[in-house]
Amino acid sequence: MKHLVAAMAVIALSGVASAQYRTPPPGTPAIPVTANPNVQITPGAPEPSSDSARRITREEAIKMVAAKKAVYVDVRNKDQYDIEHILGAINIPLNDIVTRMKDLPKGKFIITYCA
Repeated sequence: MKHLVAAMAVIALSGVASAQYRTPPPGTPAIPVTANPNVQITPGAPEPSSDSARRITREEAIKMVAAKKAVYVDVRNKDQYDIEHILGAINIPLNDIVTRMKDLPKGKFIITYCA
């Protein structure tokens, strides 16, 4: 009898536990989303293409940095930057670039790299 009661309790608890892990219906956000007045999203607005970024040669980059007209910005994570980086490069991970714009020198070309 004890085993029967214990088995029924396990079945009841597992049913409750599995109910907590059910997937919401398609189209339902997993996390409730609230409107943020500080964020503006324009539906259908195209994201800037990296194809429009100015490309320069290695030699041109070296000349610009030597002339103090440009700086290197390593956009990799800090652990990768710490392993090896271009001498004098500033480390600003790509995910942080928008929030750390103030850390970039004004009036200079920004040469980003990730390898």
